[in-house]
Amino acid sequence: MLRLWACLLLVCFAQAVPFYSDFMQHLTRPLPLSLHRTLLAPIPFAPLEPLRAQPSQRVASVWAAPQQPRPQADPLNAPLLPLYSSSYGSDGITDTEFVPLEQQQQHQQRQQGRQDAVATAVAPAADQKPFNVDTITSDVNSPNPAVFFQQSFPFFGNEFFNSFGGFGFGNAQEPWWKGPNVCTEKEENEGATTETDGDESVDTFGQERDSVVRSPLFGQFHFSVNSCAEKPNKHVCTKIVNQNGKKKTLTLTRQCCHGYGRPRNADFATPCEKIEIKDIEATAADMGAKQFIESAKSAGELGDMLASNSGKKVTVFVPNDAAFQEYRGQHQQENNVEDSKADASEKTTSIYKLHSVLGDVQLEDVPNEKLLQTELPGQKIRINSYQLPPALSPEPYRYAANCVPIEKHDKLSEQALVHTLNGVLKPLTKTVMDIIRDRPDMSIMRAVLEKTNISAMLEADKPVTIFVPTDAAFDKLEPHLRRTLKEGRGCASNILKNHMLDLTFCSLATLPGAKTTAYNLLGEPLLFNRTQRASNSTQESAVYINNVAKILDADVMGTNGVLHVIDTILPTESALPMTSLMSQKNLTIFKQLLEASGFDDQFDDLDNATIFAPTDKALHNSEWARLVAEQPESLKGNKDLLKFLNYHVIKPMIKTCDLSESSLPTVEGTNVRLNLYSTHALFSDVMNRATVNCARLVHFDDESCGSVLHQLDRPLTPPQNNLLQSLEANPNYSKFLELVRKANLTHLLTNDSDSFTLLVPKNDVFEELSESTESKATTQSQAELVAQVKTHIVNDVVCCAGIIPTNWPFVRSIESISGHHLRITRDRRPKIENAGVTKCDVVATNGILHEINDVIVPRPTQQHRRPQIPPNYQPQDDFDVFF
Repeated sequence: MLRLWACLLLVCFAQAVPFYSDFMQHLTRPLPLSLHRTLLAPIPFAPLEPLRAQPSQRVASVWAAPQQPRPQADPLNAPLLPLYSSSYGSDGITDTEFVPLEQQQQHQQRQQGRQDAVATAVAPAADQKPFNVDTITSDVNSPNPAVFFQQSFPFFGNEFFNSFGGFGFGNAQEPWWKGPNVCTEKEENEGATTETDGDESVDTFGQERDSVVRSPLFGQFHFSVNSCAEKPNKHVCTKIVNQNGKKKTLTLTRQCCHGYGRPRNADFATPCEKIEIKDIEATAADMGAKQFIESAKSAGELGDMLASNSGKKVTVFVPNDAAFQEYRGQHQQENNVEDSKADASEKTTSIYKLHSVLGDVQLEDVPNEKLLQTELPGQKIRINSYQLPPALSPEPYRYAANCVPIEKHDKLSEQALVHTLNGVLKPLTKTVMDIIRDRPDMSIMRAVLEKTNISAMLEADKPVTIFVPTDAAFDKLEPHLRRTLKEGRGCASNILKNHMLDLTFCSLATLPGAKTTAYNLLGEPLLFNRTQRASNSTQESAVYINNVAKILDADVMGTNGVLHVIDTILPTESALPMTSLMSQKNLTIFKQLLEASGFDDQFDDLDNATIFAPTDKALHNSEWARLVAEQPESLKGNKDLLKFLNYHVIKPMIKTCDLSESSLPTVEGTNVRLNLYSTHALFSDVMNRATVNCARLVHFDDESCGSVLHQLDRPLTPPQNNLLQSLEANPNYSKFLELVRKANLTHLLTNDSDSFTLLVPKNDVFEELSESTESKATTQSQAELVAQVKTHIVNDVVCCAGIIPTNWPFVRSIESISGHHLRITRDRRPKIENAGVTKCDVVATNGILHEINDVIVPRPTQQHRRPQIPPNYQPQDDFDVFF
């Protein structure tokens, strides 16, 4: 009874929270089905029309009716990552995201990494589609709150709301795979040489996914994973059992028997019904593709194409009539399509066998990038599938064979399973790199690929897509970048990888009115936008990449992938020359200094380097900024300027995540000091601020051609003096220098093997001391004088950028070499104990110097001492006790 009330409360909750859908979409990990079954155990299932969640659509009206019919979700092919994630922008265009295959596989491995015992035991249904999802987001466009609840909480299963037959929710119905005309196949796969125990059975197959771990019995371990998934005409349950390292996989497949089928978008209770099966000629005619079959028949190759003598199942990819007419008009002589009387010796290839594959190839069962061996020796068909957002298509997937769109699919005839194509397949004999070598308009791209050795990737077996600029596209580049590319130096490899994908991306993956995103080998997004085709035009609409490059020739297919010809080289920040990156980041003065001195090419050719560039605000009042504005010709080849510029460059390339407190040599020759600080009052160990010679990094990690650019809030100048020399060079520090000499501590301030922070009161501070204080100072002992001077020396580099406002109890302190802890904070200015810092960060070769407005007086340390018992003391009574 308690479980029943819990179910009813959940239903009421579904009616009460229709406006939480923006939050519910983040519920992406279903609960174990064992919890679902435990909750609903005593309640018989009474299925109604299935409720299937679809990807989220963000529209203005929460309960607005859908604009078009939605396809049913395909649980068997539910991908681990969606090919598209759709949302609506202000311009009304759907943003869709194409997820690379490698990223999906990594995500799939993380999802399935349960235990080492079953790490490799993956249900076959999970491998059917590389673009599958096992997460369902909410649909705020549904008019039914119950549908919202079902879609927001997918872990209750598709039959949750159909579980209340007898409570007015509907009559009990059997799922189609428990009905008539269903054939069952059972497959058992042993993962070990020995048999598993008899209690490993397949009597019960679960819904969704269920995991059971049994308690150890006499040192034995038993683990099982039970999962089911459903397609329109197939229901597959897989049970994986691992007992003491012996694995067994049991697969039970229920599907409509031959000659029976179900509508594509039917609900789960619609049974398998008899379908009309015609011969292949009539079937092709019904699908608008009769001419190809008639041509094969007249050529006497229809029997060979259908493997009539073998008795095996065959799948035929049939070009539609329009595509075949166009092909026949262009290639009548070459492919011998109509000349049925030609000698057999003249027929070097058979276009018909190229479209025929042995076996029953249902596209819903074919994984992405699958290669199908055709009946023409040496020729294969690459199948690609692309998931579509429901707002743009009633079909959940678009399929392609060698990048030729598949229009209609999975139509059964008496002789074969038929798919129709919007084009004619052509024999593939060359790799993508071979195609580039043969194209005269791609000579520059061929040279760059070979010099960078990226050509090897285009000759391997792994699928690849490359967007190839023509030679004319290279002429649009600035001279330095064009020369660098042709020589294969600097940014060449990054620019090439910006044009490559590690999967087969066909043009049919783009849709008018949608923005499709794919990720290149640099991990950067490429945005594809297909324009709307004019109503009176017969040509395909243009596709643009990043709104920069137009695809001139799409879907040039090779044996290992596809290439698309583009008219413009795709820019990327990670492949920009350093001077171009500086222009983008508004570092105009630093760039002008490079150009005026003639050292800009030298900086553009830097590799594996880190550049600390001052911002324009930091350089605005500098002497170099005045000279570049008034006398730029005087800076040509200026050695002092080159020294200044090179002092801002270190090697190797270091991003902020790799920074550590250290002293690093610059290209100029002298070192710069890197320091890290925390600005968190509570988490003082979390370093989130970095300085270089106490200049703060204000923007960082902009990559360019194997180098990285960080921005500073002040220019860097090589220090010339140590701390003692800095005191001697400033007459305002003469009184403190006198104290240092009296204390015999000058050796500390000349020690270059260590780094110190020196806190120096000006002469004015000592002059303002009272006569009593001065008279006390004259009678001060040597030890007291040494302690006082050491209180102003810290054996660390504490830049002003590292001093932040703090309040009790999160006070911070630094320890002087005298052993006193000095509190540091910031108000109007940085403050160290009782003294305010009036001048920050005078950089020396062995540390830094801060000018302060008071002599530091450390707080007295409170010592709690136990009272001393007088000698020969005798307690008067039992309570006379000292604590």
